[in-house]
Amino acid sequence: MLAILHGYLLEGSGSNLWTRSIIQSLCKNGQTVHLVCQENHPQIYDFITTFYTYDKEGKCETIFKRKSPWSGRCIMHKPWIGETLPVYVWDKYEEFSDVQPMVQLNDEVINNYLENNIRIVAQIVKENGIVRLHANHAVLLSVVAQRVAAKFNIPFCHNAAWQRYRIRGKKR
Repeated sequence: MLAILHGYLLEGSGSNLWTRSIIQSLCKNGQTVHLVCQENHPQIYDFITTFYTYDKEGKCETIFKRKSPWSGRCIMHKPWIGETLPVYVWDKYEEFSDVQPMVQLNDEVINNYLENNIRIVAQIVKENGIVRLHANHAVLLSVVAQRVAAKFNIPFCHNAAWQRYRIRGKKR
């Protein structure tokens, strides 16, 4: 079972588009994928069949469950990550009153973000039988993936590593 860690939304371009496309393709090919992200409107994506939210204590709430039009499905998990959303570029992010470029954040805010994610992702891995993790970015969520993977002795990768691997012409 694969979990993809994506710290942002699914709407828009860039890594959001990549995440949407990869997950939809995996679902079309019969895979079950767990997605950890901050999407506010998962109901508009037909590949998301189950949507869970987690509060700051890690309590899980089921928001919806539905059938998939594909042979696979995506189970989305939205962890509580605190008030601050560290970003690479400025954009509009619903539900976050404190959106800041991560390079401007102090160590305490970064560590809180990491610890909140690590706690919930570890819970998701344990409760769902996740056997590999993929982090969409080389910064922040790759640290989460690395620490959770070490705790459960499972493999992880991130997009930058995957891209280097593919560019060198090696086959997966």
